[in-house]
Amino acid sequence: MRLGLVLLLISTLVASRAPIELPAPTRQLEWKDVNFLSTSDIHGWLLGHQHDTWPEPNYSGDYGSLASFATHMRRISKQKGVDLLLVDAGDHHDGSGLVSSSAEASSKAEDIFAMLPYDVITIGNHELYHYEDALEEYRNKGRWNGRYITSNVNITIQADDGSFQSVPLGEQYVKFETEQGRKVTAFGVIFNFQAHARGISIQKPSKLAKEPWFLEAIKEQPDYFVLAGHMPARGETGEFAPVFEAIRKVHPRVPIYVFGGHTHVRDCVQYDDRSIAVVPGRYLETVAFTSSSLPRSDKEPLDVARRYIDANSVSYQWHTNTSEKEFDLPIGRNISLALHDLAADLNISTPLGIAPHDYFLSRHPSGHPRSVLTLFSDQVLPRTIVDGERNGTRVIIGNAGSLRFDLFQGRFDRNDELTVSPFTSAFVYVRLPAGLARSITDQMNRAGASKLVPSQPTTKSEEEARVNGIYDDWMAEQWKDHLLSGQQDHLLDGDQVVLPDGKTTKKPRTMGFVTKDACPGKGDDIEHFPVPHFANQPDFIQTPFPDVDNEEIIDVVSMDFALDDFLSAVNSLDPTIGLKEKHMKPYAKGIQINTVFGTYAREMWQAGL
Repeated sequence: MRLGLVLLLISTLVASRAPIELPAPTRQLEWKDVNFLSTSDIHGWLLGHQHDTWPEPNYSGDYGSLASFATHMRRISKQKGVDLLLVDAGDHHDGSGLVSSSAEASSKAEDIFAMLPYDVITIGNHELYHYEDALEEYRNKGRWNGRYITSNVNITIQADDGSFQSVPLGEQYVKFETEQGRKVTAFGVIFNFQAHARGISIQKPSKLAKEPWFLEAIKEQPDYFVLAGHMPARGETGEFAPVFEAIRKVHPRVPIYVFGGHTHVRDCVQYDDRSIAVVPGRYLETVAFTSSSLPRSDKEPLDVARRYIDANSVSYQWHTNTSEKEFDLPIGRNISLALHDLAADLNISTPLGIAPHDYFLSRHPSGHPRSVLTLFSDQVLPRTIVDGERNGTRVIIGNAGSLRFDLFQGRFDRNDELTVSPFTSAFVYVRLPAGLARSITDQMNRAGASKLVPSQPTTKSEEEARVNGIYDDWMAEQWKDHLLSGQQDHLLDGDQVVLPDGKTTKKPRTMGFVTKDACPGKGDDIEHFPVPHFANQPDFIQTPFPDVDNEEIIDVVSMDFALDDFLSAVNSLDPTIGLKEKHMKPYAKGIQINTVFGTYAREMWQAGL
């Protein structure tokens, strides 16, 4: 296998700054009796992906474009006399600047999200880490017109009489009739999530399935059930089974449509021949289209199909047979305008600097000059984490999991900064011998966040590490399969491109997801080649270690988000120290991880601004 040629082609495509030409679909959607558009784990990416490094252009459609697309699709479904339902499986918080720049931002972004009427929507774990976020969702659930379903999530509120009561955060279930007169019973379920805030209670799906109210709700036979859940369709944390099986005991052959999320991957599986479960991925990169015919007898299986549509206007226009002029509808234009107004109000679009290169989260190994982890450890942390009261020798240990996305060449603004890291982790320090300090990061990585995640994570860092690990494994598998194929011509499609010398060659495909799932047929709407992915990135990184003797006492700085890992590593290396949280002191007060890249950009990336 000529691996060098493959990597050269990829690097050439990545480096290209030519005008963006998006690939168009080539296969019509398979419209059937019952159809769905589903999203999940949008995490505030309502402005779409705005950079021109591949595969970002494939996901360049904003939420306004999605609204126009969904509205056109509803028109088409009505013309065809079939159902089309819009479903979302949660996780709107913690991501882009629209939801992470201030305490009020996520609520304002959620108001805009609700301008597109979903038929079924549920909650994600990122809405439950902080009680105030969950309370905001509860108080404003009316924005979803009775379709915000949280079957196993309660919130404790203070009643008018001063007493405290645990009440469902949203609707426990919804029954409605579609435009085609079909009866639907819908539930919204989250996995047995343990890292939620105080004042929130989550019931295991296995217990939910035995609740008297649930059993009463499923007695009446609808034309089909819809389960929206913030959890994968299968694998770890995939806990649809007990709810699915409880329905099956009462209705053995009624179709059940399942829509999941949480792990950020594209996936599809059928639990039996009268069901389909689809997961659409993350960050408004994908809109999943799912369809099936309704069987005419109990003996017939569901005739199912699913398609993972890249979220951009070219794909949207192609599937709705509209021109660029016809595509944008008032609902889409109003949403796009509201998003840009909110971005201006939040001041997240003002450029902070011009990034000289692309820096990737996992496209290069840690230590590579174009790894965002290397930029973080070797440049950003040393320059930005400065404690004016402490001028001595120090080393800073950072949590690689606090970085969520790539950093792209060109304009870098507050939205990009929060996209790279939206978290509010601060820094603490302790004085330790340099000889001990040298080994801490290695020890933390040996026991790493993603390697010892318990089967039931109880902290935010554990839950985030689990999700990151599953997504990274998925991306690594795509790249591994690509390298093992030993072929290069499958990187090229059949279109001919005329070169400057008059010769012709095949047009390179774009980077994107290459989905393998467990449903029949082909799921990806457009065939891509996968994004390069280096697995086994470290969970923890550190700044360059100072040139000091092992006996010298230095400041050892840790992010408070990873404090448990830090304490465990120190005490494993030297049990006599007995280091505890109370021994740690604040370092560089007022500085949080979600501001350090902007600080660095203001200092180092001003050329060309």
